[in-house]
Amino acid sequence: MNTNQTVKINRSQKCFIDALLTLMQRKPYEEITITELSECAQYDRRTFYRHFKSKDDVLCLHCATLLNEMAVITNQKGQLTPYSGFLSYFEFWTKHKSFLCLLDEHNLLNFLGNKQEYLLYQYVGKLVHDDLPDELSENSEFSQYAYFFTQGGLWYTLVLWVRTGMKQSPEQLTKYILNSFTQMTKLML
Repeated sequence: MNTNQTVKINRSQKCFIDALLTLMQRKPYEEITITELSECAQYDRRTFYRHFKSKDDVLCLHCATLLNEMAVITNQKGQLTPYSGFLSYFEFWTKHKSFLCLLDEHNLLNFLGNKQEYLLYQYVGKLVHDDLPDELSENSEFSQYAYFFTQGGLWYTLVLWVRTGMKQSPEQLTKYILNSFTQMTKLML
């Protein structure tokens, strides 16, 4: 496993993440100030600005640590196949349902979605596949389009799943996705 992509956070960064998630349970994200965040984390504003430029950076770091955790779990499952990859994705997000629901409650699911392209490549793809280039743009044109097609499908399936109460199991969602590929292939032949 390529460990140079592992996300490492220190104690103060963890406190800021925890503080942001706590405050998001109490009030709208856009109303949370850096002063409130610092007070809740029990650090001063200077410490905040030592690590972050904005509260979005705190949220982005949390998303990166989550996706890094997803990579470790996926990597432990052995050979990555479409089935195991999709299943791992939905099993992982099942464990973090409350975070997804919190993002949705604050209209921030798109925040994660907008970061997913980079974060999944850096913190999942490169940990699971040691041979990937450093940047997504360094892959072949076909690989880039295939990556975006797959990530877009996974992302919008996740959004629909969250917004409809996450009732289906990860196994069922994985079967839906794989069956959709099978159906598309039949239509093309």
